[in-house]
Amino acid sequence: MLFLVIAALLGVMTIVAAAAPGPYLNCDGEQRCRGGADAANLLPDETLARLNSNTKARGQFDRWVAEPGVRVGLAAIVLLESGPMAVLFLAVGMALRRLGQQRHHALADALPWLRRASRAAITLAVARIVCPVLQAGLLYNGVGGSTALSNPIQVDTAFLLLLLAFAAYATIWALEAGIRAERELADFV
Repeated sequence: MLFLVIAALLGVMTIVAAAAPGPYLNCDGEQRCRGGADAANLLPDETLARLNSNTKARGQFDRWVAEPGVRVGLAAIVLLESGPMAVLFLAVGMALRRLGQQRHHALADALPWLRRASRAAITLAVARIVCPVLQAGLLYNGVGGSTALSNPIQVDTAFLLLLLAFAAYATIWALEAGIRAERELADFV
């Protein structure tokens, strides 16, 4: 049940972040909290500092990210980057529910959900590589094109996640093949 609750929360947070790219919540020592959305939060720290020190550049950036096409692009990137995580949690939660039932074919019922989870994990690993590049390309014109915008891509971590996701997918495929073979043998006997 916990996985399903987390999936629902992640789904809502993903939709909110897609609707207003760059969400933030700042709380100070007096327990006053302010929240909002600023697409500049998507920039690397050094680029953000330079942008905030130049009001003309900041105005240019704000006009750029206010363009409908840019906002749609940022929303699509957020959905691509965060959406698979919600699907992953949902699929794992549904698989665990199927496995928790006292039924003869609980594993066979859970495997399609586990396959969906492994596909979401593969998508998530690929998105960790692709999304920073897409985001940098989209925001490049907003900062005057004079600086590199891409946050460092942790390729080793992304490839490790990709390999683990493929291993899970292969395991699920092998389990499904075993269940099919067992059913064919039962039909034959």
